[in-house]
Amino acid sequence: MNLVLARAQVEKLAGISLEERDSTYHGGIYYLHGDNRSEHFVLKKNIDPFDGEPVEQAFSDYPILFYVNATNRSLELMDALKVDGGFSLLRHEIF
Repeated sequence: MNLVLARAQVEKLAGISLEERDSTYHGGIYYLHGDNRSEHFVLKKNIDPFDGEPVEQAFSDYPILFYVNATNRSLELMDALKVDGGFSLLRHEIF
């Protein structure tokens, strides 16, 4: 799955709209929903633009990453994306 297809799948299954952004920090084109003050999501390639290595070394087999941050509906999103979208939960942290 490429980043554009992943975006369409995430938007459909999570019921959100992801805004296209461009940042060297995130490796070029990536997608964002929300901001750091509340629930926010980031969809991006798992590649570090500076060294070409995976951003998430422990998950180097996954070319695309979807970060779900500061939400109270993580389990709901996880179920929708995993069952219907073929996504895998790689890490879940509760703060």
